[in-house]
Amino acid sequence: LQQFSDCQQGAVQELILPFGKRLARADERMRELPYALYDSQEVMVTDIVNTGKASIKQGLAVLGGIQINTAPDQLDYFHPLRFDYYDSDGNMVGSMLSKL
Repeated sequence: LQQFSDCQQGAVQELILPFGKRLARADERMRELPYALYDSQEVMVTDIVNTGKASIKQGLAVLGGIQINTAPDQLDYFHPLRFDYYDSDGNMVGSMLSKL
């Protein structure tokens, strides 16, 4: 379990590396960090969609955002940042984020 956790931490560090200057310039680094992580993962999600779009049968909805964990006795939150719809040819039809 520890090796898996170490692997995850290493992956996060690699993903966040290109955003180091952005984080260094941020007034509130801990607030900026989840947004930088989201942006780094957004690159991966876009690559996955582009690579697999030939296999889309009827359309694809992509929802992305930041999960905000809270204390055990409180509800967690999800801050949506992306909600896009792709047609069967893999072309983005548009954002549905405003409809949430």
